[in-house]
Amino acid sequence: MRQKRAMLLMSVPVVATLLIAACVPDDPGPEQWFLDAEEALEAALFWLQENYPEEAPDPGIIWTVEDIEVLEEEGTPLLGVARKYFSSDDWNAGVSWAIVEPDSVSYDVTMSSPTLGWYWEGSVRGVGGIVAEDTSLQQMTPELASDLAVQFVRNSPTFRFDGIEETLTVIDVREAEPPYSWVIEIEFDSRYAGYGDRTGEPLLTVITPHTALITVEQMQVTEAIMDGRWDMMAQAFVVTEVGAQQAAETFIQSSPTFVFDGIPETLEMVEVRPAEETYTWTFVFRFQSRHSGYGDRTGQAVLPVITSHEAHITVANNVVVNAVLNEEWDMIEQEMV
Repeated sequence: MRQKRAMLLMSVPVVATLLIAACVPDDPGPEQWFLDAEEALEAALFWLQENYPEEAPDPGIIWTVEDIEVLEEEGTPLLGVARKYFSSDDWNAGVSWAIVEPDSVSYDVTMSSPTLGWYWEGSVRGVGGIVAEDTSLQQMTPELASDLAVQFVRNSPTFRFDGIEETLTVIDVREAEPPYSWVIEIEFDSRYAGYGDRTGEPLLTVITPHTALITVEQMQVTEAIMDGRWDMMAQAFVVTEVGAQQAAETFIQSSPTFVFDGIPETLEMVEVRPAEETYTWTFVFRFQSRHSGYGDRTGQAVLPVITSHEAHITVANNVVVNAVLNEEWDMIEQEMV
């Protein structure tokens, strides 16, 4: 998940630097120069003022600039990516770019007004400052927010892994706070159970319906929860008893014993035991298999007899930390206790 930590650097009067952007020619010729992030924003602002004189930010706006540290899921800095955030009384802007050779740098620029309701997306070439428009300057609308939410779902690891495109449907769009914010309800089906990128994991082959609630504030996705239990931004279960139970159930359904010959309709959760540690529970499940034994018994001689199982699954912070079947089979290590 991309997270950010902002540190105030300076206030930049854009009006004092617009002359630089104004001098950017359509064809820089052989004497090219390289723009930094602040100058890329200036080039975008000048382009907007030329093309949208009535709606664009005023030339006299004073911007506050912040460095944004982009982090990987484990909290370490994401190398090769940089971002700055610019804010003023009525407008916000984000500039992000990959750290590559100067000739290849292109700045992605987004600009929005939480008070006036305008939104724009474009890019600025690092060499020469040529501006390209991706999304025209337009009023934030429920339709635009809905399109953004749908694109967010399409790009999510769960949908990319096994989402069924023709089932993707916007069910509801409702206003939220602050202004120009909406919650978009989206439904779709997946071909397997589970969440996220499940490459290499045992999969339960069953069509699985999902409902995602995507919160869009000023054209930014600020929250995305699937089925009330999966945080689509953090790519982790929401830390609740319900989410922990889902993690335990998914673990059982993906375990070699259950995948080999478990009978899905017999799976039931019969007990919850809260632990002394916070966000920790032990769930007791029961199910039946069509043969005796544990694990993946492919190629082994098995006794064709309905076999009852009781699994004790301990989940801490949505991670299965202990799992024992019938008090004798370690479901994590896949060996006898």
